[in-house]
Amino acid sequence: MKLRQAQTSATYLLPDPGELDKRVQLRKRVDVPTADYGTEPEYPVSFGAWAKIVQTSATTYQETAQTDNAITHYITLRWRSGITSDFEVVNGDEVYRVKRVRDLNSKRRFLLLECTELGVDTAATGGNGNGDSLFSR
Repeated sequence: MKLRQAQTSATYLLPDPGELDKRVQLRKRVDVPTADYGTEPEYPVSFGAWAKIVQTSATTYQETAQTDNAITHYITLRWRSGITSDFEVVNGDEVYRVKRVRDLNSKRRFLLLECTELGVDTAATGGNGNGDSLFSR
């Protein structure tokens, strides 16, 4: 089947059945002040979802890292309203910060989250940082 021009530039392939195979936790991160003039994360909104997690290509990583906005993973999940760059995605011990959210094909069926890997979940290791990874801020 020959692809039309509109299909190559603006239409994204939706996930096949069974590709949303990772059970992840989405949580909204809110930094609140502490008594020692620092901040501590709180997660007032948290829910589970099935997702597909794919590592980006080396080219995508290099191009986004040059603008200090490195995208390391794409996470696809069913469409939900209200997910913004304030959210984090937790898959096991790994935490990803959402950088951008896209509605695939503007159909309100699936969301594509462009994320940066933060590393091991600090709630499991203690402390209030983002882990000791290259992407910590």
